Amino acid sequence: MNILFIGPTRIGDTILASSIINFLIDQNKNSKFTIVTSPFSRDLYEKMPNLEKIIVINKKKYGLHWLNIWRSCIFKKWDLVIDLRSSIIAYLLFTKSRKIFKGNDNSHKIIQFTNFLKTSKKISPLIWSDSIDEAESNNKIKNEGPFIAVAPYSNWRQKDWSIEKYIELFKNDFFKNYTLILTGISKDIPNIEKFNKLMNDPSLSIINLFDWGNLRHMIPIFKKCNFFIGSDSGLMHLAASTKCKTFALFGPTNEIVYGPWGDHKIIKSHDYPATDDPLNLSVEKVLNIIKKEI
Repeated sequence: MNILFIGPTRIGDTILASSIINFLIDQNKNSKFTIVTSPFSRDLYEKMPNLEKIIVINKKKYGLHWLNIWRSCIFKKWDLVIDLRSSIIAYLLFTKSRKIFKGNDNSHKIIQFTNFLKTSKKISPLIWSDSIDEAESNNKIKNEGPFIAVAPYSNWRQKDWSIEKYIELFKNDFFKNYTLILTGISKDIPNIEKFNKLMNDPSLSIINLFDWGNLRHMIPIFKKCNFFIGSDSGLMHLAASTKCKTFALFGPTNEIVYGPWGDHKIIKSHDYPATDDPLNLSVEKVLNIIKKEI
């Protein structure tokens, strides 16, 4: 069975959409997948089972990237085309069956995907990695822990808690035996001086994994961690998908649709002042929720 999967662009959406692929693999053991994705999400698919081809598309002006997708897929007869971008492309390809996803803002993406697949089975996100990824990740973590994974930045500043509050939080005695594993990409850091205050604090034990490896490398690392704390981001969804207890700090984004899937905790700010701390969450509130859950 030849399946064309036109996936999301963003990392977080891609992680959630892996629930659809894993369901289809379970239903069709001999299926072969061609994946259409963005450069940002390519790493997430590279170790998936039943993968035949990845088509990486860079967005172009006037929607010309869709022409490239069509050219890459038109000469093959598909058994199933799944389009999560709600484009016209799926109607312009030769296929026995097509499914076009259209989302809403009223229920979680996984619930929407379950309805989209018309299944009563439970589906969940799961990104694929292998022993090479695991060995490379384990080589970066030398001490015994316990560990907390921290992803303080997203691609939108309004979603991020202030670094000063992270520092205040982790200086509490509750965290004195933990090693912090910091992850993210440097281009998302709005103020490197404030970030360095966290990195160089002598009272904190820190492993800095900013800009290291690919997203798959974080899977075995998240599995080692006692819990994760960070912004609404792709890394948050990846941590939740590994069953690492996740404390997701939410502000202006829709936690109903994009909250971490599974037994995790959303800490929501309902006030977004135009200050250096757009997430108006007190350290005391975050600390008390973590203490209650851990």
